[in-house]
Amino acid sequence: MNWYDWVTIVIMLTVIIIQTMRGSKAGAGLALFEAAGVVIAVVAATAFSHGLAEMIHVREDTVMFVLFIAFLALAFVIARWLFALTALSFQSLDGIFSLLFGVVMAWAIANMFLRIMMASEGGESADVMANSPVAREVFQFRTWNALLRLLFKAKAGQDFDATE
Repeated sequence: MNWYDWVTIVIMLTVIIIQTMRGSKAGAGLALFEAAGVVIAVVAATAFSHGLAEMIHVREDTVMFVLFIAFLALAFVIARWLFALTALSFQSLDGIFSLLFGVVMAWAIANMFLRIMMASEGGESADVMANSPVAREVFQFRTWNALLRLLFKAKAGQDFDATE
């Protein structure tokens, strides 16, 4: 394991612990809305950063970071508003659901961290990350993709090949 793995683990554990405590106290609805907002912020920042960086002639990693922070702030405001509007709670299961939503949020934030690192350091960080078990998993979603391939194969039968 190298430093990418350790930083990824620290990011994920910190976010999971904070979200679990917040969701247990306030209600898992807050953790749900915030996790959804963070995922949307990651997707939006990733989608818009390349084109915007070319348009304003700034490095892509800088634009990606700024867009992520901007979308993240907007996502947290909307999540708070939705939670205040709905007061969504899973009652006695708030702690468990907050933990699950915290994992989703932590994975998205760690993925964004790794994306920004890849964009800033180029091929050098890709080589290091290829040998990092935790960072590689968070960045490439290898287990998730393998699970989905298995489920599609089970549903469609042995003749189905998802790569075609």
